Amino acid sequence: MLGNLNKEVFYPYPPQRVWQVLTNRRALAAWLMENDFEPRVGHKFRFQESTLPGLDESIDCEVIELEEPKRLSYTWQDKFMPQPSIVTWILEPQEGGTQVRLQHRILETAMTGSRQPWQGESMHEQTTTTALYKKSLAQIKSASALQTRTFIRTSGEHQLSNYWSRGMEFQASTSVILTSYFCGRWEYKLEHTLPQVLS
Repeated sequence: MLGNLNKEVFYPYPPQRVWQVLTNRRALAAWLMENDFEPRVGHKFRFQESTLPGLDESIDCEVIELEEPKRLSYTWQDKFMPQPSIVTWILEPQEGGTQVRLQHRILETAMTGSRQPWQGESMHEQTTTTALYKKSLAQIKSASALQTRTFIRTSGEHQLSNYWSRGMEFQASTSVILTSYFCGRWEYKLEHTLPQVLS
């Protein structure tokens, strides 16, 4: 299982420029994945990538919040996930650039089937969820987990391999694709690939 991801990155560009890289279909394809995104609430779109032969890495999404150039939220659900997660981008102007905050939130229903609201998570829910991620990856035996290991190690983003020491527990229902993004792939995209597109 995975916890929620919160990542902040500063880019020395104005918010409108960063917003374009997050919402323009071609720019998104250049740093994240091929897509048919449109910046419109209710628009359903798909991210598509192929880093491993035979693995369908399509991710179905829907824009659920849009406030240009400040905030963008969309659902994120690949074929390994019974329920969507939520990706939120928050842009804050700073002197000399833009502070970007990425929040990728796992709904409890996405991994366990339990009902949990999308917004307004209570402290108790967060603590309970965090308590579930204690065992070592060395104990993983499910086929799904083995696929995750292979995917991470062969993705070409070598920084991802360091997640083995993070002590997360993965269940058979864990998404191979989602796991890769939570365990280093988002970080790599934000710190290495996206800046290249901005420049």
